[in-house]
Amino acid sequence: MLVTAGHHQLILCHLNHGLRGRESGQDAVFIRRLARRYELPCEIAKADVAGMAKAQRISLEMAGRNARYDFLQRMAVKHEAARIYLAHHADDQAETILANLCRGTGIGGLKGMLAETSGGPVLCRPLLGMPRQEIEAYIETHGLDYREDSSNVSPAHRRNRLRHEVLPLLNQVYQREVAPLIVRLGRQAARDDGCLWEQAMEFVSAAGAIESDGSLRAGQELRSLHPAVLSRVLHHWLGYVLGLPGMDAVIMDAVLSMLHPGGPAKINLPENRHLRRKAGRMWVEGA
Repeated sequence: MLVTAGHHQLILCHLNHGLRGRESGQDAVFIRRLARRYELPCEIAKADVAGMAKAQRISLEMAGRNARYDFLQRMAVKHEAARIYLAHHADDQAETILANLCRGTGIGGLKGMLAETSGGPVLCRPLLGMPRQEIEAYIETHGLDYREDSSNVSPAHRRNRLRHEVLPLLNQVYQREVAPLIVRLGRQAARDDGCLWEQAMEFVSAAGAIESDGSLRAGQELRSLHPAVLSRVLHHWLGYVLGLPGMDAVIMDAVLSMLHPGGPAKINLPENRHLRRKAGRMWVEGA
């Protein structure tokens, strides 16, 4: 599709996760043949995803994702590529949003994946609004060869159960395709979240809320913000300016409670840090 659209300066990139034995090797062979057919350069690498998952104590899915994105970023730097194209489609987006919802996400997670990201090589998902059914129809119409990852049907992966069990059940219960409705929710969430972040950043810039020593002015001007904007100001300060990890919803609720009348003057943060409030200022200490 990219070649047909006039994109000829492409590098095909494939990372072998080493999880499916001979089948994984055949995927790499398929990519090499595809590159020769279109006369495009090709980058293929292999990663011990199972070893990474065990060492980092994360799921195979998360380890594979981290390995893929790291590989793609390295290849983009190597080839001085400004954009990385990924093949996520609308059904992937619906699964992502549903999974985030079940993990307890806020409006930020309801956005799902972004069609484009900023900063460094831009991640582009041109098929994000296209259902898998349309992609399959395109493949059939144009007689394209493709390979199906056999692990996509394994019930061992939670995402596969969303795809093959949960979404079909929801379709049956509501007697309609629910994936497009979930994707629409994602677009609305992205719109509203963007608006709230814009207001938060305007406040940070206009009010000079963050001091040169990294502390935050916690006076009436900050307290009077709508909680939806206030939470983003606090998240920006702690997560982006100070670079603190683990700023999840539970912690952010505790941080917000410090600005309520009679709220605590100190709370614990991850990695043995503490957030303190006194005399109209908030600051982090420890570690």
